[in-house]
Amino acid sequence: MDNVEKPAKVSFWSKLQSVALTVVAVMLSLGQWNDTKDAVSSAYESFVANWTNDIEYKHLSTLHVGQTQAYITSIFGNPHVSKKSKSDSEIVYFYYGNKKYQLTLAIKDKRLSGYAVVGLNSDFQVSVPYTTQTLLSTPLEQHFSQTDRYFSDANNIEYYAESHDLGKKAMFYNLILGAVNYGNFSASDRSSVKQLNADLDRGIEDVSTALATSRKLTPNYFAVTELAPKVMVEGLLTHFEYKTLLKID
Repeated sequence: MDNVEKPAKVSFWSKLQSVALTVVAVMLSLGQWNDTKDAVSSAYESFVANWTNDIEYKHLSTLHVGQTQAYITSIFGNPHVSKKSKSDSEIVYFYYGNKKYQLTLAIKDKRLSGYAVVGLNSDFQVSVPYTTQTLLSTPLEQHFSQTDRYFSDANNIEYYAESHDLGKKAMFYNLILGAVNYGNFSASDRSSVKQLNADLDRGIEDVSTALATSRKLTPNYFAVTELAPKVMVEGLLTHFEYKTLLKID
């Protein structure tokens, strides 16, 4: 019996590459290379953004306190929403909505004084600046063993956040980490925040137990700022503001 060679299976990626090369060849023959290059680049970015978070991580990594407003808008475009700070009339918060994350910028005198990121999906594990950690990966208590300053609310929005001074190596900026009730926030997370706030509202002197429970939350929010931490935390949108002004389905 004669040996019959079976046709080799062509992988999905090989087929995709073949199709792409065919399209490029056709467009080249029509003298439309510039249009083809832009289309291929756009298609590639859309593919990467759909299957990974690499493009978003790269964009966010370009943010640094002290940058000009003009430079930031050249990268992220114009903000979707803005509002003035109630505690500092010179500060305006700019908000950018995205299916994967929410970005807040604190602008003062057309200069970036702080920025905050909330990861909305469980796999959006963007690096936390000035640390070796990422969002949505490990509990707060594993980022820092203790905290002296914390902020929490359970009224218009449920959140727990704590501030840490980064010292002279990082210009004495403040790093704020927390868990905010946007996106990936469980009923258990909400319960922990509400218990801490209930204890605070009742004037209980020792809230160490409730505080320890809140510090077991996994942060989905970070902020880096030269402002007073309470001013940066003030930039968190309420449930109503988030759902009506910024949420992208």
